[in-house]
Amino acid sequence: MYFSEYLKECREKSGLTQEQLVHALYSYDVERFEGLDTGTLSKWERNVIKPKASRQVRILKYFQQQTGVALPCWSDHSMEQTERIICETGMHNLLGKSKRLVLNFPSAMIASDDLKVYQLRNTESIEKIIAINLDLDRDFNQGYTRLDEEHFMAWALHPSNTFYVCEYQDQFFGLLFTLRLKPEVFRQVIHFEKSEDELTADDFASFDEPGSNYMVSFFAMNDKAAAILFIRYYAHLIANQDVIESVGVGTMMEDAKKLIGNMNLQPVATEQLDDGRELQMYSESLSDFIASEKVLKMIFAKQSCPEE
Repeated sequence: MYFSEYLKECREKSGLTQEQLVHALYSYDVERFEGLDTGTLSKWERNVIKPKASRQVRILKYFQQQTGVALPCWSDHSMEQTERIICETGMHNLLGKSKRLVLNFPSAMIASDDLKVYQLRNTESIEKIIAINLDLDRDFNQGYTRLDEEHFMAWALHPSNTFYVCEYQDQFFGLLFTLRLKPEVFRQVIHFEKSEDELTADDFASFDEPGSNYMVSFFAMNDKAAAILFIRYYAHLIANQDVIESVGVGTMMEDAKKLIGNMNLQPVATEQLDDGRELQMYSESLSDFIASEKVLKMIFAKQSCPEE
């Protein structure tokens, strides 16, 4: 999808003429939209020219304010359609480089279509994947989380949580695990008032109530697997944006902190550990998580993706 299509669709769904939208954008952000006229807006909508990325973000923020939705005018797209729209190259650029979380398993001969992503609870390999994840957790966190197989198994089986696994030719290639927490519980975890090993089934939000998405595990054998997993993750967030308030994650790994910074998550709380390490918690509203230049390029640049 082009941003031009999205802009026109949002304007029309808002019941605005081009002139009305020009005035609305100018009133919303005088500095950013000073000099905007209907002729320029018309060119934006016809994809003759396109607004700078910073202006695209402000346009999205305007429609967010009007609708209260993180990605307005998107309800006609299913999660599967959203996955196809998201640009894989854009996702590579958003994630950046991480030597520990994303390995460099040769990928030249692997096509993205050969990588399969599925929900862990729907497979017979759940015990094997949980064991792999536990080894990763102990390596990355050096026992700090005090999590065991029972924790991850219970979380994986709970219908509110999303435990994605990536495979290539039936071989493990990566994972991305997130919990759907009640907003107050999410706040407690982010501010070190509640530890991950204290979470119970009562702390998870159901599908019909507001919740917050908290990432607990991520690892990929190469950048293609990483991109495919995060495309599924973003598509899930967008598809469920009506009931997701915020997203967050905690880490003590420098590699992870760089990736998190690229994802527009903001540091909110820090804990100094006895061994000198620093555990950093990050969080952001879903609206601000989506409204970033890198994310918009990822969603609205499909036509220019090299792999296409």
